[in-house]
Amino acid sequence: MTTATTSSSAPASGDIRLVNLTKTFGGSNAVENINLTIPHGSYCCLLGPSGCGKTTILRMIAGHETPTSGEIYIGNDMVVGKPPVERGTAMMFQSYALFPHLTILDNVAFYLKMRNVGKEERRAKAEDMLKRVQLHALKDRMPAQLSGGQQQRVALARSLITNPKVLLLDEPLSALDEFLRLRMRGELKSLQNELGITFVHVTHTQPEAIALANMVVVMDTGRIDQADTANVIFNRPTTPYVARFMGGQNVLTGSVEAKADGRIKLKGTGGAVFEAALKEPSPAVGATMSIAVRRDRIKLRKNREAKVATGANEIKGVVDSTEYQGSYVKVTVEMGGGVFVANLPDGDYFADPVDKGDAVIASWNTADVNILSKVDSGAAGDPYLNANH
Repeated sequence: MTTATTSSSAPASGDIRLVNLTKTFGGSNAVENINLTIPHGSYCCLLGPSGCGKTTILRMIAGHETPTSGEIYIGNDMVVGKPPVERGTAMMFQSYALFPHLTILDNVAFYLKMRNVGKEERRAKAEDMLKRVQLHALKDRMPAQLSGGQQQRVALARSLITNPKVLLLDEPLSALDEFLRLRMRGELKSLQNELGITFVHVTHTQPEAIALANMVVVMDTGRIDQADTANVIFNRPTTPYVARFMGGQNVLTGSVEAKADGRIKLKGTGGAVFEAALKEPSPAVGATMSIAVRRDRIKLRKNREAKVATGANEIKGVVDSTEYQGSYVKVTVEMGGGVFVANLPDGDYFADPVDKGDAVIASWNTADVNILSKVDSGAAGDPYLNANH
């Protein structure tokens, strides 16, 4: 289903500002004290698991939910209390809800008809929009005669025909198969670049957010855990939650043993030593802190003689499982009651493969360690605990 709004004749800013935004349902906060600025022309993905509040935020921006408290600005306009039609937004839901009895052309022109735009003008605008989404040749077909990807492009055209400042997309790719999903990702990004308007896209799929967005907002239980570029979110997460949720990261915890020569040394239980480049603010000696290491930065070697891992950034364990992923092999290693994951290039893995039950030592470079701003609450007493399988 798609809802759309009109916008002024002159292009206006699609900046979005959420100020102290809270939404309560039945005494529980679905969204709590959100402060966020989405610059005009951004492709922003709200990312998180089901129930984290991302769709609630989208619906409040659109005007389909009213905040319990807080403010929403689109451009310079405070839009809380305004109906959806006055916000300069368009929203596309998961269900495309095309009218089955109307042609593709008439589906796209529908909202202009509701606004009393003349027949010739609305049909001309609808044809132009169908050309943009490469469906003009199918304008006389009925929705049932289109594929899922084609139906989605019709829904997009119907959303965009009102020339919105902001396009809001609620998990628009979730109903598509993998092949179509990848294709539509490219089409969405290309369309956003062409139009130059603000896209706000809700998803629970990490690769989708990274591929599409120049701004990723990672949410957890109604709050923003981190908001930044896709590159920073993936490579430099600030919290254990973001590191694990984004995938590709191992989280380790230890106590600060020493600081010298621009490096910080952590000591974990079992004698493990972790080392990272020192950054400010510098934690005190004796403090507990957590670090993250990308899975594809890990090296594995067989521990045939059951040696103790004595070097910095080395830990030993036993292979729990292997999964072939095409370009790499995911190796899950059991270590001290937790797990550690290495994504090994397929060439490296098959040159000296490991299997379930093999003793191994995992190692990584100090330069690949990212210090987290929060201590991993799930790792108390166990520096190896890594919940992200």
